[in-house]
Amino acid sequence: MNETTIALACEGISKAVNRVIEYDLQASQKLNEVTGKSLLIESTAPRFTVALVFTDSQLVLTPSDEYSAPTMLSGTAPALIRLLLAGDMEAAEKCQVDFSDEDSLLPTLLSLSRNIDIDWEALLAEHTGDVAAHFVGNALRKALQLQQEIAARSKSGWSTYKADTNTSHNNANQQRGDGKPQSPLDLIGAQLKALLP
Repeated sequence: MNETTIALACEGISKAVNRVIEYDLQASQKLNEVTGKSLLIESTAPRFTVALVFTDSQLVLTPSDEYSAPTMLSGTAPALIRLLLAGDMEAAEKCQVDFSDEDSLLPTLLSLSRNIDIDWEALLAEHTGDVAAHFVGNALRKALQLQQEIAARSKSGWSTYKADTNTSHNNANQQRGDGKPQSPLDLIGAQLKALLP
């Protein structure tokens, strides 16, 4: 990647993250625990390396030409993002991310990413005013709650469907007596027969 593009992206991300952290007091306190430490992040695709340095008041993200550091993450950009979203070191192997952590910095950072609690309404109110920010925040909370309910229902529904499908599949094999597996069309037909009078 172009060095200028990486430098501009690092500056923009640093500003955005520092601004967001201002609205979470616990995040600021946790960052004080890692003051003076740094993290080297190597993306293998697209290829770039950046250093994340923690000062007493903010974090700084800069392009880097280092090849190793006491605390380091290495993997593709999507894999690194998946690890950040998972917020757990045990997910590193699943995400195919290599790491070294001599400073015990990674668990603190991943815990921070998992438990960050930003006052989005206060951040939004600076740009839209208090009333509009409250309405938008309320709508987002309701949308998130609906999304969580849909996810819970779909998991429950999928489990029920699988159990019903396995039961009907076993019953059909016993009735036919040949022990041959049914095709997906046979399973759908059996489901429709069970539903229709």
